[in-house]
Amino acid sequence: MSNQRAMIWFRNDLRLHDHEALSLLASSMDVLVPVYCLDPQQFEIQPLGFPRLGPLRARFLIECLEDLRIGLEMRGSGLHVELGEPEKVIPRLAQALGVQVVFTEREILGEGARAERRLAAALESLGIPLRRYWVNTLVHSSDLPFPVANLPEQFSQFREAVMADREPRVPLPPLQMLPAYPAELTTPTLAALVQTVELSTALEAGQDSGFKGGATVALAKLQEFVQGRRVSLDTLRGGAREADAARVDQFAPWLARGAISPRRIYQYIEYSGLAAWAGKLATGTIDELLKRDFCRFLALKGGERAEQFDRAATRNDEGARERFERWRRGETGESFVDAHLRELAHTGHLTSFGRRLVASYLYHDLRLDWRWGAAWFASRLLDDDPSVNLADWMTVTGFWRLDQQARLDPAEQAARRDPDGSYTHRWLKSAPAPARRVGQAGA
Repeated sequence: MSNQRAMIWFRNDLRLHDHEALSLLASSMDVLVPVYCLDPQQFEIQPLGFPRLGPLRARFLIECLEDLRIGLEMRGSGLHVELGEPEKVIPRLAQALGVQVVFTEREILGEGARAERRLAAALESLGIPLRRYWVNTLVHSSDLPFPVANLPEQFSQFREAVMADREPRVPLPPLQMLPAYPAELTTPTLAALVQTVELSTALEAGQDSGFKGGATVALAKLQEFVQGRRVSLDTLRGGAREADAARVDQFAPWLARGAISPRRIYQYIEYSGLAAWAGKLATGTIDELLKRDFCRFLALKGGERAEQFDRAATRNDEGARERFERWRRGETGESFVDAHLRELAHTGHLTSFGRRLVASYLYHDLRLDWRWGAAWFASRLLDDDPSVNLADWMTVTGFWRLDQQARLDPAEQAARRDPDGSYTHRWLKSAPAPARRVGQAGA
């Protein structure tokens, strides 16, 4: 009698639609063990004085996990969430449950990739293979028209090459049922685990992301975006002064957690007639999906070099720390910069322009280590993605030349993008005061 048992380690693939590994396992396994590890390292306070996972991100993650659990149970399965390091939790569970293979999303860089390597080594000693699958890009890595080593230098070249001859893969059909869930597994509620790990999901005064986690919410938002709204392309968003409707960042938090498939977004947009009434809206959204892909493939191409860039700085200059603290609190004295930093702190969201602006100010004007800023982004941004975060900072610092200028002048940008000061006033809650710049080189 067949008794094929597999485990899937969920990471940033928290959905049941268009899921390559789940689709394979659904048709080939008798027993499936879906697992998520609340790694204590995720919740540590960093040397810079703030948590790796801020409260907005923590709340969004828990909402995504709860939605995933409900979806799995509706399909005859379940979700085992355990507190601990994956390289310890997963081998122990796999051995106890007689699991023959473990599947997981492939990470490219950062702590996620290092944890993956440690887990592979731990499983190898037990004779259990770790199967990695590629997820969360519009263009599958196997479908690139060139080796990753030959990735073009410019995004425009990448976009032209990958979209020239073929469309992205069609999303996989929805799963109706999943293999049996081990009856012997008992899991505390997410609320109990959050309390045990002392994970703070309590929001600070004034904080509100406006986003709720989970694939159910993401898919509903996509349907509303494509079918229910006819947003004017003249609508401008805050300090970014970019067309709100033409940006995919409204899906970015769910994309970063894998709660929605990029291919599902593409299919909806491409075949809903959206391009017929809002061509710029359709192409702008698809371009943003492709830019996410480009960042991931850049990190993959960079390999060990990208890993070195990603490692946190250890410098502890007291003057630098003071400048950094004022930067992250939005108290630099440069009003337009401060407004964006306060939006980030209070919402967990910032447009691509806002990110470039505050990153440019930290690196070029305050002369601080860019990795400090990247760590703050990772703690606060709901849509933090290590590859995208790295690419953004590499562009600002000039290490990577993509398609944007490195330094942005705050006064010039404020005059052009926020001429009446409404965005700045909204986030600073007062009329912009004369700039009182702090800690700049030469000051």
